[in-house]
Amino acid sequence: MLKLPQFFHDLCVRKTSSAAGHTLLVYDYFLTFDDEIRYIWNAPWTVVKVMFLINRYGNLAGQTFIRLEEAGLFANNSELFCRNFALSTSYIMIISSESIHILVLMRAWAILGTRTGVTRILIGSYMSYVLILLGAATYGATHNIMEFHHLNLIQICVAAMSKYVLHRQWLCYAGSSVLDIVVFVLTMRSLWRYSREFKCLYPSNLLHLLVRDAIMFFLLSMFNDAMTISSWTAFWDNPKYFLAKGFSNPLLSVVGQRLVLNLRGLKTRTYSTHDLSLEVDRQLEGFAESYGLSPLDPDDIGDPEGGQEPWVESGNVNRN
Repeated sequence: MLKLPQFFHDLCVRKTSSAAGHTLLVYDYFLTFDDEIRYIWNAPWTVVKVMFLINRYGNLAGQTFIRLEEAGLFANNSELFCRNFALSTSYIMIISSESIHILVLMRAWAILGTRTGVTRILIGSYMSYVLILLGAATYGATHNIMEFHHLNLIQICVAAMSKYVLHRQWLCYAGSSVLDIVVFVLTMRSLWRYSREFKCLYPSNLLHLLVRDAIMFFLLSMFNDAMTISSWTAFWDNPKYFLAKGFSNPLLSVVGQRLVLNLRGLKTRTYSTHDLSLEVDRQLEGFAESYGLSPLDPDDIGDPEGGQEPWVESGNVNRN
C-alpha cells in the first residue's frame, strides 16, 4: 500500500483528470446541442439514432455519477457499494467505448459505400468483443478479492485488485487495438477510392472532413487503449488506476459523437441537368479509355448523317 502523502497525490491526479474529462464532455454537449436537434432528433428513428442517444446521454449520466462519487457523496464507508461501483463503471467504460466504435463504423461506412458483408463482419466482431469484455469484467469483480484503500478516511472508492487479474484483463483490451487498426486501414483505403471516383460529385470539404475525423478518431482510440493498458499495469494498486475511465473514455466519446454529427450534416453538391450530362460524358470517356476503346463524338450518336451507324463498326455491317 502507498504511503499516505503519495496516496493523496495520486488521488488528486485521479480526481483532476476525471473532472477534466467530465467538463469536456458537458462543454461539448452544449456546443453540439443545436446539431443534435437538427441532425438527430429531426431524423427518423434508426439504429444509428438510438445508439447515438444511448452513447451520448449514457456517457453524461455515467461520468456525472463518477464525479458525484468522487465528491464523497455515495460511498458511506460501504465496501458493497464500492464493489458495485467498480463493476458498473467498468460496464460504462466498455459499452461507451465500443458502442461509439460501432456507431462510427455504421455511419461512416454507409457514406463510403463499403461492402455490406465486410461491415457486418466488423460490427459483429465489435459486438462479440463487447460481450467478452463484459464477461471478463464481471468475472474479475465477482471472483476476486478487492481492497479499498482508506475508505473510512476519504469516502471514495479506490480499488486495488490483484495485478495478475488485471494483467489478464488488459490482454482483452489489446484486441481493441487490433480491431481499430483494421478498421482504420480499410476506412482510409475506402476514402482513397472514394476521392478518386467521386471527387467531381462531392465538394472537397466533405473528403477533408472525413479524412480529418477518421484520423482523429483513430488516434483517440489508440490513446484510449494505451491509457487503459498502461493504467491497469503500472497503477494497479493506486488511485491512478481510474485514469482511463475518468479521462480518456470521455475524450473518445466526444470525438466519436462529433464525427457522427459531422457526417449527418454533410450534404452533397446539387447538379443541374446540364452538369449531370457533362459528368456522365466524363465517366463514359474514362470507361472507354480504361478498356482501350475510342470514345464516340457525342454529336454523332444517333445521327443518321454521321457517316456510320452508332456503336457499329463499318467493317462488320451486314447489308442486304
